[in-house]
Amino acid sequence: MNNIIIPESFPNLPSAIQKIQKMFAMDNVNSAMLVNLLQEEPLLSANILKLVNSAHYGLSHKVTSIGHAVMLLGTTIIRGIVMATALKKSFPLNLSPYKISIELFDTICILRGRLLKEWFKDENLDIKSLSSAAFLMESGKIVMANEIIKNNLSENFIELIENHTILEAERVLFHTDSYQIASKLFKQWQFDDNFTDLIQGVSDPKMDEQKILRVLSTAIGVEGILNDTNIKEALKLLSEYKLDSTKFTEAVTNIKKEL
Repeated sequence: MNNIIIPESFPNLPSAIQKIQKMFAMDNVNSAMLVNLLQEEPLLSANILKLVNSAHYGLSHKVTSIGHAVMLLGTTIIRGIVMATALKKSFPLNLSPYKISIELFDTICILRGRLLKEWFKDENLDIKSLSSAAFLMESGKIVMANEIIKNNLSENFIELIENHTILEAERVLFHTDSYQIASKLFKQWQFDDNFTDLIQGVSDPKMDEQKILRVLSTAIGVEGILNDTNIKEALKLLSEYKLDSTKFTEAVTNIKKEL
């Protein structure tokens, strides 16, 4: 089987989103300015409100304004939604090689952020970077799916994932994995090094933050969402990483009640 070469560079961000990303890259996020920039882009605002009002965010009232969305979810989550929107504009939206729809992909991203927040709600831990990474770390799969389809290897990849983990299947075809590709993409899009390093290490985590993301990707991922098998594998990882499983289990229980 021929290996696929991922392009060295990716499409640039749309100009409106470049302004927003520049603000985050300079670590100079002003909520009022962010709201103003978003309001200048009606289609982007509509996409944000559509995602925010999805059942998976569990909000009790419909959000009708960008200002309200930023206030409720915070700038970190809004950044994730903005960049996810940019990703969808930059690449064809077809995740059929992974046997999921783009709607399910969105659900995975949203639920990971919610599980992370619930898991660490009583901890004195700054999870801003983790929240963005949890939301965006599967972005490389959109890039890889596009390359698989272009090279007419969808059937080969689907056959691979029936007998291997998705990470293993990606490495067979690409000699890399989707987390490495996501890291490269976000480096080009001027995300800070700490963020890109976080995502790059998900497949072989060394730091606790990377281990947390790996647990999240196991519990909620393309291969299943909080089913018994996923949770069992996530608990195995927690044990291997010597991380406490009690609050994780409680968080899973709370999220599942709302699904």
